[in-house]
Amino acid sequence: MMRKSRVLKKIGLGIGGGLLCFAAVAPVLLAREAGEIKTNPETFYSEFFEQSFYDEGVNLLDFGRWGRKIFRQEIPSANVNVFDEVPDSSFFTNRHGRKRLSAEEIEKGYRENNGPDLSQPLRVIEAEQRGIYPRFWVKDAQDEEYLLEFDPQIALDLSTGAELVASRFYYALGYHVPQYTPLFFNPDQIQAVSAAMTWEDTGFKKPLTQKRLMEYLLVLPQNAQGLYRASAQKIPQGEKKGPFSFEKRRKDDPEDIVNHRDRREIRALGIFASWLNHFDLCETSTQDFLVHEGGQNVLKHYLMDFNGALGATREGPKDPMLGHEHAVDYGETLKTMFLLGFREKPWQKKWREDKEIVPGSPAVGYFTNQYFDPAGYKTFFPYESLRMATRADGFWAAKLLADFSDADIRAAVKAGEYENPEDAEAIAKTLIERRDIIVRHWFSCSSPLDQFESSGGRLSFKDLAVEKGFESGDGTLYRAEIFTQGKKGKKIAELEAREPLLALDPSWTAAGSGVRVILRTLRPSSKKPGPAVEILLNADGVQGIRHED
Repeated sequence: MMRKSRVLKKIGLGIGGGLLCFAAVAPVLLAREAGEIKTNPETFYSEFFEQSFYDEGVNLLDFGRWGRKIFRQEIPSANVNVFDEVPDSSFFTNRHGRKRLSAEEIEKGYRENNGPDLSQPLRVIEAEQRGIYPRFWVKDAQDEEYLLEFDPQIALDLSTGAELVASRFYYALGYHVPQYTPLFFNPDQIQAVSAAMTWEDTGFKKPLTQKRLMEYLLVLPQNAQGLYRASAQKIPQGEKKGPFSFEKRRKDDPEDIVNHRDRREIRALGIFASWLNHFDLCETSTQDFLVHEGGQNVLKHYLMDFNGALGATREGPKDPMLGHEHAVDYGETLKTMFLLGFREKPWQKKWREDKEIVPGSPAVGYFTNQYFDPAGYKTFFPYESLRMATRADGFWAAKLLADFSDADIRAAVKAGEYENPEDAEAIAKTLIERRDIIVRHWFSCSSPLDQFESSGGRLSFKDLAVEKGFESGDGTLYRAEIFTQGKKGKKIAELEAREPLLALDPSWTAAGSGVRVILRTLRPSSKKPGPAVEILLNADGVQGIRHED
């Protein structure tokens, strides 16, 4: 049974206290000038050191963390409301999960315009060479700024398709993303301005001449019409304030009152990344922008840079290891050492069975569900916030994924504008299958009960595992314990039902009184009930919901 004190603290003191604290400091923070919100540094190498070495070392010495693991004491998310949902914020706005988006809206994604205006040549104001391939910051005829990213030579559609598709999913889920549109242009439609500079692969910044620009284009693939294909990211409006942390809050942001590792939408990023095979999800792929909205300055938190999703990387199809191991993975290293290298890892087995070649089309890359483990997916860096996801966090993420129908998924993939329809279908099928694997896992280890309503002495709810077809309703039992409310609530009844409906004694929720319902599900395939959901009821209906962590 979940501890009552913990639930009441979360519902009452946790949220109420946070609001009182915010009310006390908000006037001071809102009075600050925009310039007082500092710009966070963005350096991949410092993040690599911090996440792979420093933070991992600190975690090893965190005895509280080890104690929580040994005794299975999870830390609940701190930013959920009394109904166990994530309220809208500058981090996340529930979209598809609250009100279903149409297929057209999903395919369109976040949109401000139709992409770069090619009525005049694009003006390259800055370039960067990343390995072999370049990327360009350009301005169009409307003086709008875009970042152009390209496909590797061996795989047209691969990286640009991944970026276009993944951005649609993150936006539909509720995250803030820039506008991404496909762009096709010929060499005559792009030119370097006189002051343009480029970061060469040598690490030095040099002037970007038109000749050097044309040399960059030589390494990029062209389609059958001789056009270059790019994903055009429209640079968001506002003042750039650097990436945000997955661990700590910004102390200079008046809305940022909860440490990011305790935000459910941050913890759930690891689950969504596993669905989209977004292995290179990292802090340096985020960006904060200070914008003026509703008469005040607001810091909006963006996810961006999705060309490492699905089966892609910037250089070509994914390596089979990606998603199975961190960049520096101490656990996997120790296992290999102790077993003297004789252990065959899942990704090695997959690679061997695929005869060490990428199966299928280059535009799809290496994207299969072979040996996919929804609980073991690993991003490039071992962020502790992603590892802190509880069963309640997992259930919340899974029910958002379950809301994407097969048609919804195909609509998002359509945004990739893959040249070969078979490539789009292959990606959609993998995403559909992976969605089911992830949802089934989290529904099975959490309590997949939702949409509680109390009326006329009846408490109704939905068993999402049954409703979505992951479990059979035949033989399922719903067991409830009823307690009086209060610090030392007394058990007053036990109920059992074969349908998602409980008949309650009207006296339990008469005026001035209420009850606490602890509800569990028993499946025919299991010998013991699953995790609990706690529901607070009074005469006015449902007052609070909490899924067990």
